[in-house]
Amino acid sequence: MATMDSQVLQLSDVKKSFSGIQVLHGVNFSLRKGEIHALVGENGAGKSTLMNIIMGIHQPDSGEIRVNGSKVVVDSPLAALSLGIGIVPQELNLVPKATVAENIFLGMERKRGRFSINWRSMYQDAGKLLAQIGVGIDVRTKAEELSAAYQQLVQIARALAFGAQILILDEPTASLTFNEAERLFDILEQLKREGKSIIYISHRMEEIRRLSDRVSVMRDGNMIDTLNKGEFTTEDLICLMAGRELSESLFARNKTPSEKELLKVSNLSRKNEFTDISFSLYEGEILGIAGLVGSGRTELANCIFGVTTPDEGSIWWEGKAVNIQSPTDAIKLGIGYVPEERRKNGIFAIRSVGDNITMPILRSLTKWSGINKNKEIEVIHQYIAKLKIKTSSPEQFIGYLSGGNQQKAILARWLAKGVKMLILDEPTRGIDVHAKHEIHELIKSLADAGMSVLIISSELEEVIHLSDRIMVMHEGRMKGIFDSSQVAQETLLQAALT
Repeated sequence: MATMDSQVLQLSDVKKSFSGIQVLHGVNFSLRKGEIHALVGENGAGKSTLMNIIMGIHQPDSGEIRVNGSKVVVDSPLAALSLGIGIVPQELNLVPKATVAENIFLGMERKRGRFSINWRSMYQDAGKLLAQIGVGIDVRTKAEELSAAYQQLVQIARALAFGAQILILDEPTASLTFNEAERLFDILEQLKREGKSIIYISHRMEEIRRLSDRVSVMRDGNMIDTLNKGEFTTEDLICLMAGRELSESLFARNKTPSEKELLKVSNLSRKNEFTDISFSLYEGEILGIAGLVGSGRTELANCIFGVTTPDEGSIWWEGKAVNIQSPTDAIKLGIGYVPEERRKNGIFAIRSVGDNITMPILRSLTKWSGINKNKEIEVIHQYIAKLKIKTSSPEQFIGYLSGGNQQKAILARWLAKGVKMLILDEPTRGIDVHAKHEIHELIKSLADAGMSVLIISSELEEVIHLSDRIMVMHEGRMKGIFDSSQVAQETLLQAALT
């Protein structure tokens, strides 16, 4: 049992409300020295509010915070840093045009006198900090030139430069390859051995089981339970997060795919992206594409949707060769696309939920006198209800919705358009477990109704559960197509790595 002295952070009976709505209901949470403590919960459970209170972005209405046993007031992010608390946010916030060294020491530059920066000292110290976590990159490199993985490691080095003993990591592997994630895990284990304490927020259950010494579950602004390593299964966590058991029937298909070919890709190649890709997609089939980041999966999807054009090969639609030169051509055929970068490429963040749903069908809603508003409102309400999109109003900006509800709205857009085929690139990345199950259920019901789905996912378990067949890619080449009912994760991973 941990002693009071071993607890580097304690939150007791923390409450918080916004505009009269209670979002934290007397939350208790503790972090021990040298532990990785996972925090899980559906979107809207209160995790972000709790972390914002720890980081001094929000102030609690009541309750107590203790750091190393002493009661503290964390009234700003600077105050949190001074207490040894640092965060590596999901949306990395480095200065793109600044160097690695400048980002690490931003706000505490090494000075020579009052006005001159000691660049030599700053470069040396930056190199030492990166070496401390096993990273060998040129500290003069601009942040914008780094991969997401290296930007994340620079953010960790920045927190360490401020003397952080407590690190908060929010969805740290969302944009990482398998190998990059493994490297991050090694670094976190090393920091743990050095006595650093880590709060680890993730929706990926396999990471939670692997890394965490303890896991705390939040739901509806309440701390539901805290469990020790080895005391829980994935199913236990899901039930605690959702407040009920999730039916395994969500993974069951009611129908088998048709033998009628909808899409045929023949010897498709694009320089430096993918080579000689051939496959067929049948009506009512879910075809998964597995592979590591950089394997060419997204590039292939972009080519099929007309974002780019192939150098060689052909695409056939319903038995006829087609020339897809743009997304407009693809949409006219009946192809919809939900991109990986949902916020950047999938939604119009400062437009309403309704606008985002009806964007591609406005022409069909237009009379000589303008848009038929009554018909538009009818369509919007129909799909909000059909997909159970949680929004305060169809007029709410979509950017304010949770990731799962944003994804549902994008899907609603293509359903309203009446597409025959959907390309879904990482459809459940960054969304909570319950929303993920809802989207899985929706995808399978669409396929049961005859829609063809091409799904790209880095989560092998997801690909196996959702797909009828799975195509594996590695370094731009197809490594094989597997029957999902007869393949193990290890087989897919081996194909994706070699």
